Amino acid sequence: MDKKLKQNLKTAAIKREMIVAWLTNGEKIKGIAEVTADPDRIKINTIEGPVWVPFGEVESVSRVVRLRIEGETTE
Repeated sequence: MDKKLKQNLKTAAIKREMIVAWLTNGEKIKGIAEVTADPDRIKINTIEGPVWVPFGEVESVSRVVRLRIEGETTE
């Protein structure tokens, strides 16, 4: 796994963002990333429950970023 992908996963976990992780076996896991003390795995809280995935099995990841809009603009 490349460092950028691992950093993306860690950032998503720190911000408790929703992610979609594609694994090397073709599986797709959707859930909220969570910070853990395990240096080799990422914890993803899915609808079915928590899933621990080794970093080496993650092929790619998409982060779902929520934007908060405050106030209104008038033009």
